[in-house]
Amino acid sequence: MKFIVECEMKDRWVSHFMGMLKYMQQLGSSGASREVTFYADGDGDFQPKFKFRRRWFRKLPEVAKPTGDIYGNRLYDAG
Repeated sequence: MKFIVECEMKDRWVSHFMGMLKYMQQLGSSGASREVTFYADGDGDFQPKFKFRRRWFRKLPEVAKPTGDIYGNRLYDAG
């Protein structure tokens, strides 16, 4: 499936967010498994806006529930 995510966030967060995505890509390419964590700052500074679109106008799948949730620290794992 190919889909497009449009993201809007403050400049100071962009390089950290991109670093997380690049690391996820690197892990997938090498077949490695690791937890990848992004700290979403709760003081109001991190306020991303996302828009999701799938190519060819088909419906995106439902959003997955977390595999684990400990005090709001959530893990999403496809298995």
